[in-house]
Amino acid sequence: GAYRDCGAGFATLGKRLGRHIAGRPLCLFYDGEFRDGDANFEPCFPIRKAPAKTTDGIAVRELPGGRCLTLIHLGPYEELSRSYARLLEHTKKSGYQISLPTREVYHKGPGMFFRGNPRKYVTEIQLPIET
Repeated sequence: GAYRDCGAGFATLGKRLGRHIAGRPLCLFYDGEFRDGDANFEPCFPIRKAPAKTTDGIAVRELPGGRCLTLIHLGPYEELSRSYARLLEHTKKSGYQISLPTREVYHKGPGMFFRGNPRKYVTEIQLPIET
């Protein structure tokens, strides 16, 4: 879907898993490139424990750990491409190979702390690298 549809996924997860949520929302991206309109992404929340019953369309699983290149982006989501460009340039210069899915962790964003002020959004971009 479109990247802007991520918020609807977080809203659905929040309603169905609210009391189980144990951390910041994150989104997994399975495309190796920017794909506006037909991106393959997955909104997620860390949870304390799996609920006794999962609901339609929601899966519970553990993400693998590993090494990542990380960059903290301060500002609107529309400007994330500049931060990605810097991080990807460093990745290329360093000879790292990126593993999918990449991740974005949303520390501050709409509906969290600074509603209506995108200049203060804080997004952590994580690019898992092969070791």
